[in-house]
This record gives sequence, C-alpha cells and structure tokens, in this order.
Amino acid sequence: MVLQKLSLKMKKQINKNGFTLVEVMVAVVVLGIGIASVLTLIGQATKAVTIARGVTIQTGLARLAMVEIENKYWQKKADDIDTSGDFGDDFPDYSYDVEVIEDIDEEVPALHEINLTVYWDRGKYKRPYTLTTYLIDYSK
Repeated sequence: MVLQKLSLKMKKQINKNGFTLVEVMVAVVVLGIGIASVLTLIGQATKAVTIARGVTIQTGLARLAMVEIENKYWQKKADDIDTSGDFGDDFPDYSYDVEVIEDIDEEVPALHEINLTVYWDRGKYKRPYTLTTYLIDYSK
C-alpha cells in the first residue's frame, strides 16, 4: 500500500515538473510562425528600402538634368539640349528623355514647355519620373 501511494506520488511529481509532447509541439509551431512572420517583414522592409533609395536617386538625377537643361536654355544654347541619354557608369540603370514644346501659348510668345522623364530600369519594367518646367525667353 505504501509503495502504491509512493508510486502515485512520484508519477504526479513527474507530470508536474515537465512538459508533455503536445505542449512542446504547440510551442514549436507558435515559435515557427513567429519567426516566419519576422523573416517576411525583414524581406518586405529590405525591398521598401531598395525602392526608396532608387526613387531618391531618380529624383536627384531628374533635378540635376533639369538644371543643366535650364542652364543651356538661359545661355542661349537650347540647340545643345540632348533629347535622350543616360547618366554614365555611375548610374547605369537610369536614362532620360527630354521633350521641348516651343511656343505653347499664342498670347505669350517664346513660352516653352520642357518635359524631362527619367527612367529607372528595374529589370521587369522601367519606372518613369517626369519633371515639367516652363521657360520664357524675354529677349524675343
């Protein structure tokens, strides 16, 4: 009798001190789902940072190209404006197109519309970014 009571006491203590296989499996599944979620978020964050960096570069290159176009225009070298090109070896994934529309308004002579589109070649598609400015030649 004493042995049976002692045996039951030991079994109860063993069950109280450890985890069952089901508890361990549930914990592993919950931990796996949590780790998978974190890895997915890290991948999405990395992609978002890459896109943000590319768009920032694209915007900066567009501003730089527009300033060069405006400088050529004000220096009376509008014929030297390139209608397309790239940004060299430093930015191989970026290119640009320029459209100059002259005398866009009959009431305002010598008003020109300059459309500059910078393309970011991301492999599957080219992402365009367009800047438009209006220039007028007061000497005319």
